[in-house]
Amino acid sequence: MTTKDINLYSPRGRVSESPRRPDSRPVLHRARLVVPITQPAIEDGAVVVADGVILDVGPFQQLRRQWLEAPARDHGETVLLPALVNGHVHLDLSGLAGQVQAQDSMAEWIRSLLTARERLSQIQLEQARLQSLASLHAFGTGIVGDIDSSATFTGEDSDGTLVVRTFVELFGLQTESLEAAMDRLPHPARKALANGQKNVSLAVHAPYTTSASLLREAKDWTRERARVVSVHAAESEEESLFLRTGKGPLRDLLEEGGMEPGRWQPPGCGAVTYLDRLGFLDSLSLCVHVVQVSEEEIQLLQRSRAGVCLCPRSNLFIGNGLPPVRQLLDAGVPCAIGTDSLASNADLNLFKEMTVLVDQCGIGPDVVLAMATFHGARNLGLTSHYGSLEKNKRWLAIRVAATDIESVIAAGCQGALEWLI
Repeated sequence: MTTKDINLYSPRGRVSESPRRPDSRPVLHRARLVVPITQPAIEDGAVVVADGVILDVGPFQQLRRQWLEAPARDHGETVLLPALVNGHVHLDLSGLAGQVQAQDSMAEWIRSLLTARERLSQIQLEQARLQSLASLHAFGTGIVGDIDSSATFTGEDSDGTLVVRTFVELFGLQTESLEAAMDRLPHPARKALANGQKNVSLAVHAPYTTSASLLREAKDWTRERARVVSVHAAESEEESLFLRTGKGPLRDLLEEGGMEPGRWQPPGCGAVTYLDRLGFLDSLSLCVHVVQVSEEEIQLLQRSRAGVCLCPRSNLFIGNGLPPVRQLLDAGVPCAIGTDSLASNADLNLFKEMTVLVDQCGIGPDVVLAMATFHGARNLGLTSHYGSLEKNKRWLAIRVAATDIESVIAAGCQGALEWLI
């Protein structure tokens, strides 16, 4: 993998041993293949770790000579990877697993989701949320970008092996100010935002559910604090139709929800163009889905350095088709991968998203691994600590029962992995 491939222009499952405090002595972790992500994979590679921090990465024999006093832990015929990064998930919708049917219409899927959610109690939703956190960890995810629109905000940060970045989701097609939108949030979310809790930021739901002023003010709020803001954008043809004409199935849905779309002036363009006109796009903007985009809009994303998170299985479930992955990558747009929620996906296994990108979009396994690690960390603002196996980064890594990059994804789909402590 080359530097060009990974666009470096910006910045609970089985555990291999019993959990313990990080060892203050350097330890040499050796494996058949070490995949740092930001440099080529290393055959018979090793990583030196102490106090949960990576001290060195390189060929085993070379590091063995340099770190003579460090005990070695041989992980055998396995592949060492940095923890995966799920760039977009809705953990508060986990209770809807199996409750929402696949659709050929975005509006119909949202109706089905809202109906199903009304049938569940807060206790059921929270129990499902905890189960999803365990499932994410079991399939190698260590960092999560979670969109939270629940009535019981939690805003976890990290338990040492799972780092959660929470985006509090805002709605309001007629809401003229960020203050008004925040006033409708649950008290714990308002408190976390007011107190400057660093792992908490904002998400605006979508350009078709939030006013121009709310989009601008949310972006200003996150820009002033150097935090990432997330937005669903260009997800469906129905969204594009509504933004261009103010008509279609999404208008009907918004009318049913009392959002008065007739009082809203459609921008007459695609979602990415609209966000660019509002000054929303920059390196701390994360656009999720990005299925319905033109070549000109791909160039807008590239020039603004905005991040993108692709959720291919969710897009197929809702009937939106696949995003133009190759065109986005060729343009140099930093693309991460997410699962979206269990309301539009069978599970939260990020390796299965990678399989779709390899098999149906023709993207190489080395590139999708970079998307699922380094680019995910980049798009969540976390590359100083996570996303690759590099000196001075935190030791959050998995070993996969595979012998080369080509077989890693298939093994990960089966859960054939362990966490390294």
